[in-house]
Amino acid sequence: MDARIALPELMYLSPTTREKAVMIAQELLRSDNISPRDAVAKAILIAKNWAVKNVNRSVWKKLKSIEKEII
Repeated sequence: MDARIALPELMYLSPTTREKAVMIAQELLRSDNISPRDAVAKAILIAKNWAVKNVNRSVWKKLKSIEKEII
């Protein structure tokens, strides 16, 4: 699978999340007997969850730093 895939599902992701999804899809294709379409769908879900966790973690850190500044 190439990083320049023009699937509509990937076009709605941010560049970082898209890159992560492509890497995950490549790993899934290498390791499992899974169709490319299913690999991309599963990779997109995994990448979205990864992105949400990263955003939540950075927001939490920002809130903690603001809280420390107030105290």
